[in-house]
Amino acid sequence: MLKELIKEGGIYTIANLLTKGVSLLLIPFYSDYFTTSEYGILSVLGIAGALTAAIFSFQIYQGVGRFISEKGITLKEQQRIGSSGLFFTLISYAVFTVIALFFKDQVIEYISEEERIQDSTYYWCLATLGLNGIFYTLGVQLKFLRKTHVFSLTSFAHALLNILLILIFVLGFDYRIDSIFMASFIVSPLMILVQVFYLKKYLVFYLGKAELKKLFQYSIPLVPAAIAYLVLNFTDRLFIKDLNNSLGDVGIYDMGFKFSAIVSIIIFAFQSALAPIIFEKYKDKETPAELGRIMRLFIGVGSLGILTLSAFSYETLYVFTQEQYFGASVLMPLFYLSVFITGLGLFSGGIHIQKKTHLIPIIVITAGLINVGLNFWLIPILDLFGAALATLISTLINHVILFGVSQKYYTIIYNRSKTLLVIGVFIIFYIPVSYLSDIYPLDLLSSILIKGGLILLYLFFLVKVNFLNFDQIRKRLF
Repeated sequence: MLKELIKEGGIYTIANLLTKGVSLLLIPFYSDYFTTSEYGILSVLGIAGALTAAIFSFQIYQGVGRFISEKGITLKEQQRIGSSGLFFTLISYAVFTVIALFFKDQVIEYISEEERIQDSTYYWCLATLGLNGIFYTLGVQLKFLRKTHVFSLTSFAHALLNILLILIFVLGFDYRIDSIFMASFIVSPLMILVQVFYLKKYLVFYLGKAELKKLFQYSIPLVPAAIAYLVLNFTDRLFIKDLNNSLGDVGIYDMGFKFSAIVSIIIFAFQSALAPIIFEKYKDKETPAELGRIMRLFIGVGSLGILTLSAFSYETLYVFTQEQYFGASVLMPLFYLSVFITGLGLFSGGIHIQKKTHLIPIIVITAGLINVGLNFWLIPILDLFGAALATLISTLINHVILFGVSQKYYTIIYNRSKTLLVIGVFIIFYIPVSYLSDIYPLDLLSSILIKGGLILLYLFFLVKVNFLNFDQIRKRLF
C-alpha cells in the first residue's frame, strides 16, 4: 500500500506543486497589484463560492467517488453512477445561478465594506462557479477511477492557463479583480472538454432514480458537514470583516493563510491517492497495520516540515510580499499547524468505509459552533491572532473527535504511547521555533542558526525513538 501511495501521491504532489506552486510564485505580483481591500474582496468571494459549492453540489461527488471505486463494480454501474451525479450537478448549479441573479443586490450589499463590489465582478464570479463545479466533479471521477496522470495534467493545465490569462487581463487591460474570474470563465470549459474525452467510456446520457437515491443517502448528511467545515475554516474572515469593519484586515489575514497552501498541497495530494486505495483494500487483513505505519510517517515527516516552515514565516513574507503584509508572520505558524491537523482526516476513513456519514455533521457542526464562539471572544482581545487561534483550537477538536469515532468503525493499528510522546515533544519545539524572534529579539544570523539547530535536534529525536526509520521506508518502497 505504501508503495502505491508514494507512487500515486508523488504524481499528485508534483502536479499540485506545479499547479499551486506557480500560483504561489504570483503572490509578489498580487500583493503589489491588488490593494489589501481588493485582496479582501477576493477572499470573501472565495468564501461565498465555497459555500455555494457546499450546498448546491449536495456533496454528490463524494458519493460518486465512494461507489465508483469499490472493488467488483461493473462498468455499467460506474457509468450510471457517474453520469447521474454529473447531470444532477448540472441541474443544481443552473438553479443556483437563477437564484443568485435574483438576489444580486442583497448579496453585494452584505459582502461589501469600505469598497463596494462591482456588479461586473459579481457576474463574472457567478459565471465561473458552475463551470468550476463541473470541472471539480469530473476531476473526482478521474481521481477515484485512478486515472492519476490525466487528473494531474488537467489540473495543471487548468491552473497554468488561468495564470497566463490573468496576467494578460491584468497587464494588458487592467481589469483588476475581474481578471481572475474572466480567465476561469475561458479556461474551465476547455478543460471540461478534455475531461469528458478521457471519461467518455464512463459517461452516458443517464439520470437514474435508483442511483440518485443511493448517492443522496450517502452524500446528503455531508452537506451540513461541508457547511460546518466552511464555518470552521472561514468564519474567522467574516468575523474580522464585521468586527473590524475592514476588508483590508481580511486581505492581510488571507495573505498569511495563503502560504499554508504549501502544506495543503502535499496533504491533498496524498489524500487524493490514499482514499481510492483505502476503499479498494479496506477488507484486506494487512490494511489496518499498513495504515498505521503510513500515519506514523505522516506525523513524523509532516511535523518536521511545518516546524521548518513556521520557523521562517517572517522571512517568507519578506521575500514574497510587500511591507503591509508582514504582520501576518505571527499568524502563519497557527495556519501551518491547523492545516497539518486537518491532514489527520486522511486516517478518519472508518466513518466513510462503514457509510456512517450521518455522524460527520454532528461532529463538525459542534466544532463549527465552538469556532464561532472562540472568534467572537478572541478577536476583540487578540485581533487577527485571536482569529487564527480560534481556528486552530476548533480544528483540533474536530479532527481528534473524528479520528476517535472512526477508530470505532475501522481500527487503524498504531503505537499510541509513542505517537503521543512525539506530539508532546513537537509542541515543546514548535513554540520557541515559531516565535523565537518575538520572545527574544536576535539578529538575523543568530536567529537562523538557533532555529536550524532546534529543527535538527527534533529530527534527531524522531530518528532516535524510531518514529522515522529510513531503512524500513526504503525496504517497503524497493
